[in-house]
Amino acid sequence: MRLVFGRDDEVAEWISLQSLETFSPPFTAIGIVDRDGNPRGGAVFNDWNKSNLEIHIYGPGAMQRGIIRGVYHYVFIQCGANRLTAKPRRSNVVLRRLLPRLGFQFETVMKKYYGIQKENDAILFRLDPEAAMKWM
Repeated sequence: MRLVFGRDDEVAEWISLQSLETFSPPFTAIGIVDRDGNPRGGAVFNDWNKSNLEIHIYGPGAMQRGIIRGVYHYVFIQCGANRLTAKPRRSNVVLRRLLPRLGFQFETVMKKYYGIQKENDAILFRLDPEAAMKWM
């Protein structure tokens, strides 16, 4: 697997089709492709406020150590972020279990963030540079 840069719209559109999430510009995206160049996952970054960057990730089986290292390097070294935020739906159990293994810490529940049903609450996680350094 390898990272792909500079194809923001293409990567965001592919992730949107896979995850049923929608992304509004401005955003940046990093794709994950296999040896044959087939998309396997990616990350879309938006809501950058010079301190926090929000990430939306998709990629069953694609979150390998080298991929995570590259994504964290982009966020904390290239962008200089002080934190990375992820807000998966309560119903996205796979991602909610993965994020703590990637160094993210639970922060709070944002009720009714994606809709009125409880499964559409957002579970807010954050990653600080110190926790990301374990991967870089």
